[in-house]
Amino acid sequence: MSTSLLIPQRCNTFRMFSSSTTNPFLLHHAIPCGEEAQRTEFLMLDPAKEDYFTTVDKPLPKNLIKSKLVGSSHGWGVYLSSPDYILISNYPSRSKSNPKIIDLPPRPSLNGSQTELVSGVAMSSSPEEEECIIAVKYMGRPVSIYTPGQDSQGFLLAMSTRLFDYFEQSKLMYSKRDQRFYMPSSGGHHLWSWVGLPSTTPQYHELKFHNLPQFSHSELQLFDSCYRAHELVESPSGQRFLLKWYVESPANKSLVFNCGGTKRFMVFREEEDMNMCYTEDIGDLCIFLGNNEPFCVKASSFPGLNPNSIYFLGEGYGVYDIATRSPRSFTPKSTPSSSSEQIVLPYWIPPMSL
Repeated sequence: MSTSLLIPQRCNTFRMFSSSTTNPFLLHHAIPCGEEAQRTEFLMLDPAKEDYFTTVDKPLPKNLIKSKLVGSSHGWGVYLSSPDYILISNYPSRSKSNPKIIDLPPRPSLNGSQTELVSGVAMSSSPEEEECIIAVKYMGRPVSIYTPGQDSQGFLLAMSTRLFDYFEQSKLMYSKRDQRFYMPSSGGHHLWSWVGLPSTTPQYHELKFHNLPQFSHSELQLFDSCYRAHELVESPSGQRFLLKWYVESPANKSLVFNCGGTKRFMVFREEEDMNMCYTEDIGDLCIFLGNNEPFCVKASSFPGLNPNSIYFLGEGYGVYDIATRSPRSFTPKSTPSSSSEQIVLPYWIPPMSL
């Protein structure tokens, strides 16, 4: 399935943000409108209201239309551009001002790696800040590190062959508390971390799990039938959680999963010394997982969001109640226009100051 920005010709109404800080929202797709596509309509989903809204702004930059969106962090999209380049842009999350597009160095070339496929993206801060560090994890061994405010070249981390199988499709997360990037293994039992500097020496961490629940035979059968992904997320206070995401496997056992098939999340709270304690209560927090770097907000700061919940997206999207162990799909009051084309890879955008 292509994730390039393919645009159908249609235009509807719009609504601008009204507060000084936005809710977390889902960027669903973009449509050009007006004569000669002089404006672009963005369809969003507000998870607090569980409904769509639209906003109209500047036309899509031409170099983004021809690029493939592969991830996001801090409201910035990361795009693969032909033939081998990477772009980052704050469009459309900051589109009320002049959108910024930054070219990054070419993608690496490493035997046994698929650098046209990206499994994870993370940033230490907004690329508008000079100290920003950007990490892009490709399928295979390489992780590219970029510091656009300091160095135009960047550098490459490559996992040893011994670790390759454990991190081939791993996601990334940046810890503000530790000022390190973290990457969970495919089995969810280890972490790989580094500080993001050329002189960094990556560290390999073994996780220890505690307070595991007792599962029934039917639950164990369910887990065995599911594909499992792993995400690491940090709360605003610095508390970290590891999430095991169980998605019903298609018949061909493809690793491309559909979030409409989400069956269960297991949540582990990190204690001291990489001890992970199973929990069904994360308090007032809610977590956002998808094609973006995972993030976490206080539900009480955004009326309408459900505390102790996980908002997830992939092919579909929904919300998971951690206490009751139950996922449900969103039920928007309105229905967006349908299209046979994939318009934009949907991703969650964290709260933004306007």
